[in-house]
Amino acid sequence: MTQALQPLILSLKPHYAELIFEGLKKVELRRRIASQTCGRDVLIYVSSPVRKLRGGFRVGEVWKGPPEEVWNSIAQLAAIARQEFDIYFQGQRVAYALEVTNLWEYRSPVSLNQLREQFNDFVVPQSWRYVKNEEHAAFQEMKRQHLDIATENIQ
Repeated sequence: MTQALQPLILSLKPHYAELIFEGLKKVELRRRIASQTCGRDVLIYVSSPVRKLRGGFRVGEVWKGPPEEVWNSIAQLAAIARQEFDIYFQGQRVAYALEVTNLWEYRSPVSLNQLREQFNDFVVPQSWRYVKNEEHAAFQEMKRQHLDIATENIQ
């Protein structure tokens, strides 16, 4: 697997993660992010006090530019007030907004303790990080099991 194709793990505060999973927040805002993010899979780790891997999404469009320009493009998608946006990007020359598409959620989110039991060197990202090769297969299987359960529930 090449690094350019590796999924990312993003740490989100519980409030913002909840807005995404409720379908209200349609973009994830970032000060920095990996290159070639469009079309990449992203896993959402919800930070303290939740401390769980909750699900993920595929990045659709990526907006990048001066914060003012990005805000003008995504204001209706961000689910935050302009003041909160300005505080987050204060002093930044570049803002990123990642479109949330193909959102999915684990039936049972995976706790930090479970992640550390399965992967001895599991590291919670400060902001984001690449999924390690040994994590990738396990996360794909967990997602497949989730999708199988979701399909069963629909039938």
